[in-house]
Amino acid sequence: MKVSLEKEGTNVVKLGVEIDSDKAKKAYEVACRQLSQRVKIPGFRPGKVPRNMIEKTFGVDYIKREALEQLVPEVLGRVIMDEKLDVITEPQIDSWVFELGQPLQLNARFEVRPEVALGDYRGLAVKVPAAKLPEDAMDKALKSLAEARVSWQAVSGRAVAAGDTILMDFECHVEGKLVEGGKAEGLLLEIKEGNFLEGFCEQLVGQEPGGACEVKASFPDNYRNPELAGKDAVFQVQIKELRERNVPECNDELAKALGQESLDALKETLSQRLEEEVKQENETRVQRIVVDAAVAIAQVDIPQTMIDRERDLLMAHLERYFEQNGQSWEAFKQSPDFEKVQEEKREEARQRVLTSLVLGAVVRSESMSISEEETAPYLAELVARYNVPIDQVARDEKLRRAFDELRRQAMEEALTRKVVEYLTGQATIEFVPEEPAGEPVAAEASAS
Repeated sequence: MKVSLEKEGTNVVKLGVEIDSDKAKKAYEVACRQLSQRVKIPGFRPGKVPRNMIEKTFGVDYIKREALEQLVPEVLGRVIMDEKLDVITEPQIDSWVFELGQPLQLNARFEVRPEVALGDYRGLAVKVPAAKLPEDAMDKALKSLAEARVSWQAVSGRAVAAGDTILMDFECHVEGKLVEGGKAEGLLLEIKEGNFLEGFCEQLVGQEPGGACEVKASFPDNYRNPELAGKDAVFQVQIKELRERNVPECNDELAKALGQESLDALKETLSQRLEEEVKQENETRVQRIVVDAAVAIAQVDIPQTMIDRERDLLMAHLERYFEQNGQSWEAFKQSPDFEKVQEEKREEARQRVLTSLVLGAVVRSESMSISEEETAPYLAELVARYNVPIDQVARDEKLRRAFDELRRQAMEEALTRKVVEYLTGQATIEFVPEEPAGEPVAAEASAS
């Protein structure tokens, strides 16, 4: 087998391969035998159909393509291993010449990982704004626990006021017709400006519980249901009940309801939890700042194709988020904000790719690897998150592929954690007072 490699641009490799005629012929014959097993021709048993009949049935070109589908991955895999190519995309076949009795000519191209010039990543010295507990942290934590156990009490003798919560039934009519799905019973609604639809709650202020009223409002132009977007609506509302929030006091009774012996015991438990949260936040800040420092001193020419692929992935995630929340992705694409979001995702993609390349370069520089034992906790978490039935993986090809993908993802996460911990372990860390505005939470980087 003859191989020629040619660099194109920053990270594209053009590959030329000449495969000897005997190997090409053997691949063709194997394809014929496999097709013989699949085809049904009167007078012949499966697997016993003569080659000339196979060629007549499928055509020589079709058989050659079948042979190439099996031959090409094997050949390219061998070339990639022999040449030690760090390939990051599936090879794209540009052309091929396949004549029986002659060497097979194959031309392909693919992207390889761009070279990264690492700086002195083992000698980093960084300053980290130290997270500290706010003075009112305990009060806020207790208030949050009390709010979580809020109860509602029906009240009478007064009209609806801003800040109340009502229990209501309604019917929604647009252009004189009841909207499909526009009827609800027993809906709890907090009366505050902008809630439900713009101007809706304000019209309920002053209404009496037990009474009925008519509310007029308009659906926003970007409403998730395009048939209602921008249209005026009339709601027939029946206010069934007015309710007041009853938030329990922060005392021993609340503490016992939460499984603690007393309020002091509850505060001690909360104090430990808050301190742990601060510790974790500081660890996150250290990791982010150290990784950013390692990235800043590295030099790499990032191909635009890598950035575009990562940007497309981020936009696909955003599209799924819209769909899961019942929002129209097509309507968003037509909005003035779409181009701005695309540009933001492009910059986010560039930073993610850059970070990934640098961390990956550190992994290779330090000859890091990851064991099954190190991967296991990450894999177990992913299996639980996606509810993969482990007992069925061996029997189901689709589940097996999904499990293999989770295993790959778990190995990446474990390796990322390992290289980040290595960098932070090598760095000199100095905690400094935090600026009043605070520090943003770190975004997780990845090694690849």
